[in-house]
Formats: sequence, structure tokens, C-alpha cells
Amino acid sequence: MSDPDRSNLDDEYCERIRTLLEDAYVSADERGDVFGGSGSTGDLTSWEGKRRVIALAFDRAGNWLDVGCANGLLMETLTAWVAESGHRIEPYGLDLSERIAERARLRLPHWATRIWTGNVMKFEPPIRFDYVTALSDAVPMQSRGTLLKRLARRYLKPGGRLILSCYRPGAFLLGKPALEAESASEILRAEGFEPVGEAEVRDPLTGAAKVRVAWVNVGR
Repeated sequence: MSDPDRSNLDDEYCERIRTLLEDAYVSADERGDVFGGSGSTGDLTSWEGKRRVIALAFDRAGNWLDVGCANGLLMETLTAWVAESGHRIEPYGLDLSERIAERARLRLPHWATRIWTGNVMKFEPPIRFDYVTALSDAVPMQSRGTLLKRLARRYLKPGGRLILSCYRPGAFLLGKPALEAESASEILRAEGFEPVGEAEVRDPLTGAAKVRVAWVNVGR
């Protein structure tokens, strides 16, 4: 049975996140700042330096759901990066905000019917996926285990791959960066998952981890 108090906390958290991000992401995308519309800063070079590491988790063809897809920039770029390794992936997106998801549909009209709006803790995907990417802060810290198990059980195909990313919170939201990104592999292990791979990106000036990614294969 679900815990109604936990469910309420999750709903409140998601609403705070939606309220915090929605106007900033939408307004950035509307003025042509596609990186700001996906919660980042800088240009394509800096975006690639922070996000391309996720492509290491893709080792075969398949379909992929990006949970928290924002304006679809990761859908667009990661698909191209993985293709360079000879693997064709078909991207899908899910975002909490209808306004943000609509920006993704406008930017990527050929994938518009693949971009959905919903709360990952309640949304029922119409298909299952070979890959699912999610961020550690998609839900409150105390609900991470529930999120990971739900993704494994309800979103992924048997033998599919769950990819967890931790980003260092940066100036886009906080005004200054946090010290370091959390360890995705430690989060997975704490919730009973054993990573089969991990990677990270470190700040060349400070040596601090900016992005940490780890992935697990779910039961066949």
C-alpha cells in the first residue's frame, strides 16, 4: 500500500519544482536560449562537456525515455552522440510541466507525439523502454528508492537499463554552484541496485565532480 503522507510530500515537492523552474525555462527557450530552456548555462561546447558523459551508458540500439526532458535538448543531442558509436536510439520525453513540455514539442515537432506531461511517480507510460534516464532530484531524497523501483518495474523492459544522473546544482537556480555532485552509484547501491557502469565529469579548475552518472540493468 502507498503511504498517503509520503504521496502528499512528493506532490508538494513536485509542485515546488514546477513553480521554481517553469517560468525560467519557458522564458529562456522563448528568447532562443535553448540551454537555459533545459536548465543549463553557456553554449553547445559547455553543454556537451556536461552532458555527453551520459552517452557512455548506451551500448546498444533501443528506445529511451528522458524523465524531466525540459525543452528536449538532451533528447536531441544525446541521440546524436550515441549514434556516433553506431547505436540508434529512439528518444521519448516526460516532463512535469505542460508549458515546458510544449516548448519541447515546438522545438522538435517530429517527436511531438513522444513528449508527454506527467508526474513520474504517477504517470503510466504507454510503452516500455530499453533505457530510462532520470535525475536524482526528480523526487525528494526520501523517495528516491520508490522512484528507482517504480522506473525499473513500470517503465523499463526486462533487461532494460536505468541511468541515474546527479548534477552539481549551479548558478542557473542557486546563484552559485554547490561544491560537488552527489554520487549516483552510491545512491543506487543504497537503494539495493548494483551499478554495472559509472562515469563522471570534473571541473578542470577545482577538480570537483560536476556530473556523476551510474547505470544498472533491471531483471530479465
